[in-house]
Amino acid sequence: MAEITRDLALGRDPTISDEHSRDEPPRHGVQRFRDGLDVGEVVAEYNLLRVAFNTVAERYDLSVVGDAARIINHRIDDAVRLAVMAFAAQQTLIRKEQEEEHLAFVAHDLRTPLNAVSLVVEELSHGQNQMAGADTGDLFEILRRNLQRVEDLIKQVLDTNVQPSATGSSFQPELRRFELWPLVQRLILDLRPVSSENEIEVVNEILPALTICADAGLISEVFQNLLGNAFRYTKRGRVTVSARDDAGTVTCVVCDTGAGIPPEMLARVFDKRATDPAKAGTGLGLTIVKQIVEAHGGTVSAESTLGAGATFRFTIPTPQEN
Repeated sequence: MAEITRDLALGRDPTISDEHSRDEPPRHGVQRFRDGLDVGEVVAEYNLLRVAFNTVAERYDLSVVGDAARIINHRIDDAVRLAVMAFAAQQTLIRKEQEEEHLAFVAHDLRTPLNAVSLVVEELSHGQNQMAGADTGDLFEILRRNLQRVEDLIKQVLDTNVQPSATGSSFQPELRRFELWPLVQRLILDLRPVSSENEIEVVNEILPALTICADAGLISEVFQNLLGNAFRYTKRGRVTVSARDDAGTVTCVVCDTGAGIPPEMLARVFDKRATDPAKAGTGLGLTIVKQIVEAHGGTVSAESTLGAGATFRFTIPTPQEN
């Protein structure tokens, strides 16, 4: 506005200044991307400015024609170009960051089923002669499902179409209603080699009739990460999974009797790369949990007493029917 007014007063050739090219339009384009607008809306805002000049001129019985129209249009066109370029650059940057983050998330989530597969193979190789046929069949079924989970995660990487958004989340839930108890029970069974290694009792207290409207694959990832986290910090203890329906919001809880979370870590436990230096890890598991839950419109929290275990709680709201 200031440069257009100055150009109109001086009647000079509208060559955009370096200061202008680095300042308002690029910042405007970046901000509008962060606000969740699309590029058409960014352009529309500048066109409103174009209309505003004509409106003000008409109020004072003036006509925006000739050099005045040329100066105004040139300035606004340049501003649109710079804002759109900044918008597109920010979009490309966020898309790249999301794709890299998504790959990191999938690579992280591959570790748990692969660890389970490794332990099953080791159990099969060391105890093949002692195992009854039924036991062997169970182990091969666990092996098959974990390998299927690995295949599904790899397929996510190959098929994913990461959508830039204001939140920066790469998770796009596909909602359907399903029973929660079987999903959790199957996951507990599939991760039994990991829990058994540390002599952990895992209890599923979810009522069989409880249903949830969510993305089953993503909710499975949430429980996988919460259970995997509990297994890392619980030795010869107990992990309990429960859930309840509170007037249209399902609240899920994973509670362990492990070492607990130090107070200085509790406030940032869901932050990216926040990890216990005493444990080998990437610090992505609980970040994945938070992003998936928030993509469903829910919330997640953690409570802990050092030396007495930790409790992770997340909510999934039920979508309102039209």
